[in-house]
Amino acid sequence: MTGTDIFILGLLLGGVLFFFTYRYWQGIKRQKYLKRARRGEAAAIKLLEGKGYQITGIQEKKTITTWIDGKPKNNHLTVDLIAQKRGKTFIVEVKTGKKASTPLVAGIRRQLLEYFLAFNPHGMILVDMEKKALHEISFEITDNKPRHYFRMTAVIMGAAGFILGWFLYKFANGGL
Repeated sequence: MTGTDIFILGLLLGGVLFFFTYRYWQGIKRQKYLKRARRGEAAAIKLLEGKGYQITGIQEKKTITTWIDGKPKNNHLTVDLIAQKRGKTFIVEVKTGKKASTPLVAGIRRQLLEYFLAFNPHGMILVDMEKKALHEISFEITDNKPRHYFRMTAVIMGAAGFILGWFLYKFANGGL
């Protein structure tokens, strides 16, 4: 074996060692995250029950079908909790992190909207476990511009195009 061979072998062994060490470390981080999430959900259940909610589901799944080029692909949505209060059903999302506990964060808003559309609850509850706070979220989907606005724009643009075309036709034929 030459010095170059030993160097290449060392690089390969170092790469393999790094890969497995990194995977092991990521597994430890994932376990810590899941443990924190489970503790957060357990504390959220107590917080919700203290506010008069009844927990009717934990880690409930719903299958949704996404059609891609005419072919169905099944996906699953899993909500943290389902709660009821005064005959109304709420989907509950529990957040234990410091950064991501507001529904104004795009990723959280999208997640809540996805749950809202799939489960069709009366409302959503975002539980911020850092602040021990409940935020009731609801969505109203409205158009910013009325549909007649688009039709009127099309009519105006069509008329303007017709008039411009007529003027260009007359100009090209020397009759303006």
